[in-house]
This record gives sequence, C-alpha cells and structure tokens, in this order.
Amino acid sequence: MLKQYLKFVIPSICSMVIFNLYTLVDGIFVAHYQGDTALASINVASPYVTTIFSIGVLFAIGSSTVMSIYRGANEERKMHEVFTMNTITISCVALCIAVLSFINSHHITEFLGANEDVFNYTDTYIKVLSCFSFFYIVSYCFEVLLKADGFPQKSIIGICLGAGTNLVLDPLFMGAFNMGISGAALATGLSQLVTFCFFFYHFAFSHKSHFHFVKANYPWHEYSRILSLGLPDCISEISPGIMITVFNYRINQLLGTNGLVTFTVLMYIYNLVLMVMVGTSQGTQPLVSYYYGRSDKKAVSTFHKYARVLVSCAGVLLFLIVEVFAPNITAAFILVNTENYFNTITALRQFSFVFLIMGHVVITSGYMVALEESRKAFVLSISRGILFVLLSLFVCTTLFKENGIWISCTVSEIFCLGIALYDLKKQKKI
Repeated sequence: MLKQYLKFVIPSICSMVIFNLYTLVDGIFVAHYQGDTALASINVASPYVTTIFSIGVLFAIGSSTVMSIYRGANEERKMHEVFTMNTITISCVALCIAVLSFINSHHITEFLGANEDVFNYTDTYIKVLSCFSFFYIVSYCFEVLLKADGFPQKSIIGICLGAGTNLVLDPLFMGAFNMGISGAALATGLSQLVTFCFFFYHFAFSHKSHFHFVKANYPWHEYSRILSLGLPDCISEISPGIMITVFNYRINQLLGTNGLVTFTVLMYIYNLVLMVMVGTSQGTQPLVSYYYGRSDKKAVSTFHKYARVLVSCAGVLLFLIVEVFAPNITAAFILVNTENYFNTITALRQFSFVFLIMGHVVITSGYMVALEESRKAFVLSISRGILFVLLSLFVCTTLFKENGIWISCTVSEIFCLGIALYDLKKQKKI
C-alpha cells in the first residue's frame, strides 16, 4: 500500500513544484536582467496567476473526485460523461477569462495595488500573460485529471517539458532579444502552451487513458457537486494571491518598495513549500476517493496517515533548510551586502516557522474533499485563505509594526490547525 501511495504522491509533488518553478525562474531572470523593481512587479502580478490557476483547480479537483468515486464503483459511463462535460465547460470559462483579462489588464493592475514604481512592469506582464491564460487554466486541470487517470509519472513529463521550455526561453527573450519583462511573460506563456498540447494529446488520442470523450446528455446536475468539492481546493490555491494583495497594501504603507522586494522573495519560497503540501494533498485525494467509493475504510485511513507523516517530515526539513541557507536563498534574488539583503534574511528566518504547520491544514482540507465533506473543507479553506490571515496581519502589524508582517502567517496557521484537528476529531463519515 505504501508503494501505491508513493507512486501517486511523489509525481504529484514533483509536478506541483515544477509548476511553481515557472514563476521562480521568471523571478531570478527578471532580477538579473531588470533589477529589484521589476522583481517586485512579478510579486504584485502573482495574484493574477494564482487566480487563473485556482479556476483550473475549481473544476479539476471536483471533477476528478467525482470521477474517481465513479471509477471505484465501476460506473464508467458516468465517469466519461463527467469528463466530457468538465472539459467543455472549463474550456469556455478559460476562453472568457483570457479575453476579459487582456482587455482589463490596466484595471487588474490597479486592483492589485501596484504603486507608481512597479505599475508599468506589472501591467505589461499581466497583459502578455493573459494571452496564454486559456492554456494555464486548462493544462492545470488536465494535469490533475492525468493523476486521477492513473498516470502521475506522465504528468511530470508534461510539466518538465513546459519548465524546460521556460528555462530556455527566459534568458533568450530577456537577454539575447532584450524584451524585458514582456519576454518573461511570453516565455512563461509559451511553456504553458507546450504543457497543454502534451496533456491534450493524452486524453484526445491516447488509447491508454481511462477517461474518454463521449456523446451523451451531459449530466449538468453534477455541477453543484463538482463545484462544491472543488471550491475548498480553489480557495487554498487562490489564498496566496489574496494574501499577497493584502500584504502588498500593508507593506506599501509600512516599508515601501524595498519591503515589496523582500516580500517577493518570501513568497517565492512560501509558494514552493506550499506546492509540496498541495502536491501531497492532490496525490492522496484520488486514492482516498477511489477507496471511499469501494467502501474500504482501512485503506482510506492508511493513506491519510501516510499524508500526515509526509507533510510533517517535509515541513521540518524545509524549515531547517531555509533557516540554514537563508543568505544563499536571498542572494539568488538580491544583491549581497546591501541593506535590503540583510533585511530579507531576517524576514525569511522569521517567516519560515509557518512551514512547520501549513501542511497539516492543507491535507486535512483535501482529505475532507475526498470524502465529499465539502462544507468542512470550505470552512477550513476560507479560514486559512482569507479570515485568519487578514485578522492576523492586522493584529500583528498593530502590535509589532513591520516585524508583525513576517510572523502573521504563522499565527494564522496556528488557528487554522486548531480547526483542522477539531474536524478530524469529529469526522465520523469514515
């Protein structure tokens, strides 16, 4: 059973981490070719990226959970109908978002709180990236469904193809062609196109896929079920974007542009760690849903225990790495021996305590979704992504000023962990 678990979870973690490397690579090259101000603009634009990703998650997690349950119950026709309906719907939604984002990039930049130093950089980045947001959304959805289809290793191949494309095009566009921040956005967008093509080929033309497009009266009544199951993970995915937007406003008030640069570095590391936890959750969910559909309570409990052990070990390891190598991490983004360099090292070490807690909250939310306990998962996700983080930021910055910014996320996660433990204690469905 452990071998089966690792077969799903390790590729899932790798896929999520590599997905995150798109923006991380952009950040490193932008910092190298364009400087700190342009780097800060990537951070300001990142809520837009997390939002379009979260749309993919909203449809992918809900549909993959329903499809995995149908597959476990041997109801293949219903599984194919849900897959077909989901693909058509998310494609239409993604196309609308792409058009609206391109037209309204200036307003989006204003909403995200870009100050005059970073406004033009941010607007350009969002406008170029919006042209590829269709591929962002649908490829992310396909990546989750590919794991539910039983091909987690294949999802890594697709993600690596995209990441490799981004790694090659970033220095080419920003360095050789001197395209600036628009080159970074173009490189990232084209890499998503490559990933989309790889995943689409699997579902449309591969005979190995268990999910097939069918002609049928599509089960639109399933959508309330799909969206309610996908909403908690959608909130978990979008929560860093909400957090970044709110933090940017507060940091602008307390620290200005230099504070935004520091926060940008912190968010790159935070998102990387978050992807490890989300990858664990998404790799565990299809297994839990499948065996839940088969009414195998022992297997469901075992897989959940594996997930808890994994995020505990990962949290401690990543915390220690950041504490020890904070100067090296900071040096990848900021010129060494500057005031901002030393401030960022201090902030990163204060901030990293959140890594010890956050994984348990993420996998508990995913576990509740896999068992169709969508209400509990929603409460946990909305508390983690919006309520507690805003409350903690306000209280901590009021009490400790700028130092409160870096510890507020840890305070928020402690409260969320309390809710997660309460839900697990009261969980009686399995």
